[in-house]
Amino acid sequence: MKKAPVILMVLITTLLLTIMGVVGSFSIYSTEPQDYLTTPFLSRVFTGINSGIYPWDIFIKEKREEGIAKAKEQKEREAYLLSKMTSDEATNMEGEESNTEGEVATPAPIATPTATPTPTPSPTPTPTPTYTPRYEPLRESTYDEYIGHISADIYGEDGVEFASTYDFKKVDMDYFDDALFIGDSRTVGLHDYTDLKEHADFLCETSLTIWKVFESDYKGKGTVEQLLKNKDYGKIYIMVGVNELGRGTTEDYMSKYTEVVDRLHELEPEAKIIIQAIMNIDKQKSDSDAIFNNTNILGRNRAIATLADNETFFYIDGNPAVCDEEGYLRDDLRGDHLHLMGSSNELWKQFLLEHGV
Repeated sequence: MKKAPVILMVLITTLLLTIMGVVGSFSIYSTEPQDYLTTPFLSRVFTGINSGIYPWDIFIKEKREEGIAKAKEQKEREAYLLSKMTSDEATNMEGEESNTEGEVATPAPIATPTATPTPTPSPTPTPTPTYTPRYEPLRESTYDEYIGHISADIYGEDGVEFASTYDFKKVDMDYFDDALFIGDSRTVGLHDYTDLKEHADFLCETSLTIWKVFESDYKGKGTVEQLLKNKDYGKIYIMVGVNELGRGTTEDYMSKYTEVVDRLHELEPEAKIIIQAIMNIDKQKSDSDAIFNNTNILGRNRAIATLADNETFFYIDGNPAVCDEEGYLRDDLRGDHLHLMGSSNELWKQFLLEHGV
């Protein structure tokens, strides 16, 4: 204790957190992966903190019951996806077997899924509508994608293409006087290193996720609902998503994202909701990480792009302003693998100035 107090303290802390990880595995951490080699009990504590689950939640009955309920829901979803995958494989095998006996069966025409239903023609000539119904995914995530935390690209490019038809305008800084920015650590950088904070309001914090947008207190500024009830905004910008890549599927993320932006519109019906694409990461990180990579980011970006109707909800993708031709965050602009260096946030600001609604 006298010769190595710091080491002893580290060992004691590690032991305590490991014990909490073990105990919490049956309640608050029960939705975490169960591979003990890749996710030891200690790691669950830190993963939980990143998701807003804290070690002391073990002692709160409501938190324990919530964790158990989520674990049950996750197991049911896994079972459903597994049974669906097995059923689909069995159907395909039956189809193949039926074609090997007797006459060769004529394959049924494959129906091409359409993201947007064709609108019913109006009896009188009207301008082409700017609103498009929200898209349905072309398929569901598979069991393997769910277990592997792969954010499947199940929406395609239709939403992105429709959103890009809007005629964005160049604006000046006064445009942001009635704007609110909601986001994670990347938006913190936009706040800290540009003069946008002199015009717009910011509710942003490190590790923010779409699941915590309405729960966070934003360092004493209050919650989103409290702010929107006390002040009117003309534009609300939102960018979250990189911290959520290891959680759930594209459908899970899309479902919560839809809930959040719809709630923002409900609280501030006159405001334009500008959905910002998740910023890509650099090549080194993307090529070496099975979860935090640009392929998964693309799948989720294409999902949230389908929320744009170009009237109330808009989708903008600032990646071309800070990424190379392959879509990787540029080495000369990044502070680390995921974030822009301070001065590089000016490029993001300039992109926003060129994409006013």
